[in-house]
Amino acid sequence: MENTVAQVSRYLDRIGAPLSTRKHGLLLVAFCRALRRYAAKSSRLELVGGSGELSNHVADNAWVRHVDARLDFERIVRQLSERNAAVLTLRAAEYEWKEIAHLFGVSVAAVRNSFWREIERIRCETRSP
Repeated sequence: MENTVAQVSRYLDRIGAPLSTRKHGLLLVAFCRALRRYAAKSSRLELVGGSGELSNHVADNAWVRHVDARLDFERIVRQLSERNAAVLTLRAAEYEWKEIAHLFGVSVAAVRNSFWREIERIRCETRSP
């Protein structure tokens, strides 16, 4: 009904109709048309099965695993130092250790050791109650 009122209002504004409260007929015709269109559209829909059949289908939980992995990744990044968070982000973007070391201007061993020491520290903090 609201869409019909808005549609009729736009139509009246467009044609420059004078202001009056006697627009009931136009609104009624427009609303009946909208209802007919909706009914025609609804009759084209073909319902397949019921709610009982839908519950028998197994849901694909791959997206849930993907979201959980992303949340874990973001949690770990927040716990890392700024430098190692950047290293992890670059590794997730498939940069090689050699490329990352070159970006930071240090050796590959220095970048890798620093990163894994901090990851191990976070693991130990997570395990302990």
